[in-house]
Amino acid sequence: MRKLVILVLIILGGLIVSNLLSLGLWYAGGLDINTMLEGAELSYGKRQLLRVGLMINHIGMFLLPGLIYCVVIMKTDIYQKLKLQPTSGFLQVAMWAGVIFLSYPLLMKITEWNAAVPLPDWMVTSQESNFALLEQTLNMAHISELLTSLVLVGALAAVGEELIFRGIVQNQLTKVWGHPHIAIIVASLIFGGFHMQFERLLPLSFLGLILGYSYYYTKSLWTPIILHFINNGLQVLAYYVAVKQGELPEIDNIPSVALPIVLASLLLTSGLAYLAIRASQSKYEQRP
Repeated sequence: MRKLVILVLIILGGLIVSNLLSLGLWYAGGLDINTMLEGAELSYGKRQLLRVGLMINHIGMFLLPGLIYCVVIMKTDIYQKLKLQPTSGFLQVAMWAGVIFLSYPLLMKITEWNAAVPLPDWMVTSQESNFALLEQTLNMAHISELLTSLVLVGALAAVGEELIFRGIVQNQLTKVWGHPHIAIIVASLIFGGFHMQFERLLPLSFLGLILGYSYYYTKSLWTPIILHFINNGLQVLAYYVAVKQGELPEIDNIPSVALPIVLASLLLTSGLAYLAIRASQSKYEQRP
């Protein structure tokens, strides 16, 4: 556990430095954070400036701390420890991606249940600020904004978060406790909490479970990275299409899903997850 404490300290240090850099960039560019959080319409340049600052935040909070931890703490055999060998194949990745897509109705219902839980005022305030930032990020009027958002929400999030939560935290908890399934659950809950979207803690944690098990069974960190990118990237594309049609969906809008659809989602998700696990195990056993 000492190594995880060191990781937390590195992340906190990176968070402080990257926040200072981002705030300095936004201040120099004339971006008023308080006005932005209140939902004011930003110009193209200010929206792009916001995204660059958020990129700096993400790099400082996830990617650089993860790399520093690997070099300073892991030191040797990083490739093997993180399981950076190529993923087990297109079919396995496609099956795990199908697990995520089939789970969407179930995730929506879990989100609905999660949102019904009363939250303390500080959680509500923090979540509202987070949603305001996300709404500004996903307000994309130009193709260049789509590409920038795909880098920020898709690529950087996929690589940085999977490196931290699956590559380091999940692996380290498995090593300490000797129980991979408990480690996956705990790492998924930490993953959900880090997003600071408390009304979506449970669905985000459930998504983390799928990513965690895809990593565990395929024995490759590239699997959850690819899945994470696909999941986030498709959401960014959906928002871009909506904005081009003249409507920016509300981030905190939670659609209600009929119970039969939720049950069908649960059955299909479970069935495909079982097949994905079997296929991943079979593919892994065939490796030399």
